[in-house]
Amino acid sequence: MDKEQKIATSSYRKIAIDIAESIVNGKYVEGQKLYGRSVLASQYKVSPETIRKAVHILKDVGILDTEKGSGVEVLSISKASEFVKRYNEVANIAVIKTEITQWAHKQTKETAAVISKIQFIVDAAERLKNISPFTPFEIEITKESTAIGKTADELQFWHNTGGTIIAIKRDENLIVSPGPYATFCEGDIFYFIGNEQSYEAAKKTLYE
Repeated sequence: MDKEQKIATSSYRKIAIDIAESIVNGKYVEGQKLYGRSVLASQYKVSPETIRKAVHILKDVGILDTEKGSGVEVLSISKASEFVKRYNEVANIAVIKTEITQWAHKQTKETAAVISKIQFIVDAAERLKNISPFTPFEIEITKESTAIGKTADELQFWHNTGGTIIAIKRDENLIVSPGPYATFCEGDIFYFIGNEQSYEAAKKTLYE
């Protein structure tokens, strides 16, 4: 079906609905004669053929009647009401279908965006893993620690854990690269890097 045919089809169906709605709204009553096709064509600004198709639709469902020489007559208001109701139901279904289609497209785009972000995170994590084999850890020095008052050198921290201390947070201060002679105090939180075994070894060194 080409573009002109689509436009024509749309026009006569819309005119049929408009006439049926006019009947339902009381503009026309049963037994009343409508204007001639040429007048309707002028009123709707379409061709007489388009009007003929619109009238034919309404005649097929018992809303209008046409007799040669007597014009177009309104037969049934109730059937016009049913016709309009059925049209509105179909139109609502079409709207819902369009909304669902649009929602599905939107969900597809959003899902693709989420997958892309997840892939970015995975790729970034893999790059970081390749850059350094070490994992940052943190341990708080509580009053139960046997390391209070001692230095990393005295504890032989690196030798016992394989970890390197990179910072100590003391109160509101952060001591970066404290070196082997920094003293551990109660309440300190210290950060170090090492392999997977370093964390357990550090807890053993500090608390046993």
